[in-house]
Amino acid sequence: MRHYRRIKRKQLMAICLLSMLLLCLFALFLKNTSPNQAKKAVEDFYTLEQKGEFSSSWGLLHKDLQTRFPLKDYVSDRSHVFMSHFGADTFSFEIEKGDKQKKWRAEPNGKTYRDVYSYTVQQNYQGKYGRFSFVQYVYVTKDKGEWRILWDYRNQD
Repeated sequence: MRHYRRIKRKQLMAICLLSMLLLCLFALFLKNTSPNQAKKAVEDFYTLEQKGEFSSSWGLLHKDLQTRFPLKDYVSDRSHVFMSHFGADTFSFEIEKGDKQKKWRAEPNGKTYRDVYSYTVQQNYQGKYGRFSFVQYVYVTKDKGEWRILWDYRNQD
């Protein structure tokens, strides 16, 4: 009977250690999902823009940007400026690693957003005027549980 208790005690300790290890791995996973999900929102947005699906990409904008750019105007402007004016059918893009900011504002006296991830996106075009690139600073925050895109309107004098 003494031998049986020793085995049980070892099994219990092994189960406890395994449970603690799994709990630590789960916590680490949760810690890393927010930046990955935020970056995925940026990737999804620019993939839709790349395909010319501007009404779908507009749906990934934060509600404050959607108010600033009504859907009809947004679709018209994006397709007209980036595709028609520059003579480009599509573009490639690169997203640089993001940084987390606890507080951020799109405008100097604007609303403060919390827990924002910032990314730099470079869009590369091949159009009738040659090859060119645009750099855009993109910010991502949660709005009603979903990651949404914001843009920077601060003056950088």
